[in-house]
Amino acid sequence: MSVIEHAVDIAAPPEVVWRVYVDPVRLPEWQTGNPVIEDVTGPGDRVGTTYVSRRGPGAARTTIVESDPPGRLVTMTTAYFGLRFDVTSELRAAGPGTRLTIRAETRWPRGAGVLGRLVEAVLLSGGEARKELAALKALVERERALPR
Repeated sequence: MSVIEHAVDIAAPPEVVWRVYVDPVRLPEWQTGNPVIEDVTGPGDRVGTTYVSRRGPGAARTTIVESDPPGRLVTMTTAYFGLRFDVTSELRAAGPGTRLTIRAETRWPRGAGVLGRLVEAVLLSGGEARKELAALKALVERERALPR
């Protein structure tokens, strides 16, 4: 098991960040790898909601396992080669904005060994997480600045 933790401060209240962050249809707007979202069942912030994210030939199925809007979201994702991600996201008011903290635990099936570590280093690097959170921050703050 590996653990990756990252945080970003976003100049918008937790409710605004939550709406963008938990919407599976909006994932391609801020996640890397040009994901295509398919088979969405339910709203993105309800326990039991599932969706498939495709990046190239790989696909991953995510299930919402815990949700406490607009403060906490826990997802479980099963992906290629038996990889499993458990992601806990916390949104907390921080001054006039929100601090989004993400903790991702990755688990590989027995025997994945070197292949698992290689894929994890490439796909789940801290650099990718930082890029995605920076893109989410820019998206939310840009939308927040638009006249209503």
